[in-house]
Amino acid sequence: MKNEKTRLLVIFEDEKENLEAIAKNIKTQVGSKALVKTRPASEVAIAEILAADVYAFGVENPSSHAWAEVKRLLAGMNLAGRKAGFFASRAGVVDKLKAALLPAELIVAEEDLVAEQAEGTGPWIQALIAAR
Repeated sequence: MKNEKTRLLVIFEDEKENLEAIAKNIKTQVGSKALVKTRPASEVAIAEILAADVYAFGVENPSSHAWAEVKRLLAGMNLAGRKAGFFASRAGVVDKLKAALLPAELIVAEEDLVAEQAEGTGPWIQALIAAR
């Protein structure tokens, strides 16, 4: 049995440069420990969602139109046992998106990453991947 790398999918809200920067930082912080794909919410494909082991969602406005398709897709998928973390532009904005993604049965990380804490990206994403 070979030891496969964790497949991390980072989905961030469209046209939010600060979230895209965090997504790129996550990819850099992970290095060779995982296979990482970053996608704006409106561009993520079903196959990418199904292929991932771990998810990181970047949120500024959980009611944004960019999240509509992701919410719809994940409402119909069973991703039980897969880990998800959330990063945001400011504290307290991820709860609505977390609630919308409940039907997918993701295991949600207790701690969210807030943009002001961007220097904590490395430990946050390493903990998310390690918990797989």
